[in-house]
Amino acid sequence: MLFDQITFVIQGPITPSITSTSVRRLRSIFPGCQIIVSTWEGENTQDIEADLIIYNKDPGSTIFVYSKRNDAIPVNINRQIVSTVSGLRHVKTKFAAKLRADNILNKRRVLEIFEQFPLRKEGYAVLNNRLVCSNYFAKEFERGLSVPFFFSDFFQFGEVEDLLKVWDCDLYSDYDFKSTLSGKKQHKYYPNDSVNVEQKIWSNAARKLYPYELKDEHGDHFARQQSYNFMINNLIIVDGDELGLDVPQRLRHSNSYPYDFFTFQRWKWLYENEFLKTKNTPLNFKFFWYLSLIIKTIRKGVRLKLRKTLTPIFIKVRE
Repeated sequence: MLFDQITFVIQGPITPSITSTSVRRLRSIFPGCQIIVSTWEGENTQDIEADLIIYNKDPGSTIFVYSKRNDAIPVNINRQIVSTVSGLRHVKTKFAAKLRADNILNKRRVLEIFEQFPLRKEGYAVLNNRLVCSNYFAKEFERGLSVPFFFSDFFQFGEVEDLLKVWDCDLYSDYDFKSTLSGKKQHKYYPNDSVNVEQKIWSNAARKLYPYELKDEHGDHFARQQSYNFMINNLIIVDGDELGLDVPQRLRHSNSYPYDFFTFQRWKWLYENEFLKTKNTPLNFKFFWYLSLIIKTIRKGVRLKLRKTLTPIFIKVRE
């Protein structure tokens, strides 16, 4: 793949010294590439040497959840959508990468990985081709149970058309606080566990496979099944270090025990189970992964599953 076929869309608020370094690093590693910075009105871009800088009107944060103290918990889902889509719509090349303005890409590894896994099942192929995604906050498990569509929103690389299928969607509305639920962690589908921003983005992208609104963080069996089908056939999840993706320290996490996050090794294991006769996943990785699954299921998963089963019954009895 030629570098001049690629556009990098750097989105979000400008991070002093980091965003400008990110642009310079991309120029060095991918000579001839195009760089678009999609940020907010009023941002200081004086030292940003991009091909195009877009100044969007900030849509503000979005409120999906109120805490037990009745405090609104703001998230930036609409900000991500606006800045990402605005940048992608100006892309003229076939391929693009979506990159946060506080991240730096230090390797070309993504280009090699993009072409290494061609096998797909057409019935589950929602996108034209796979997107290479980082594994930062790509969760497979939460509190001992599997969670569907919880993939990373930090970095994606692939065809522009596919990136727009993920990001070009309607903006989300705020949840209205209900005084009758004061003192409880409330949201649209209380008493279920609230759905995360990443799950909203990716379940919407996978709506051809799961045409329902996700109402609980852990979903149902069909949601979890379709989440795996979507991921294996439309994404390649890669460790941030493997990609050379540098993120702020507060956003880093462990890829080892208890294996709550997807890793490149885990994704390749699922890929070979689905498509290959030859099995290359190390046995020690499989052993510790399964051991971890047993431990977290016993420690947290069983109790959480019981709570999810009994809570609707208790509420109905009270009524």
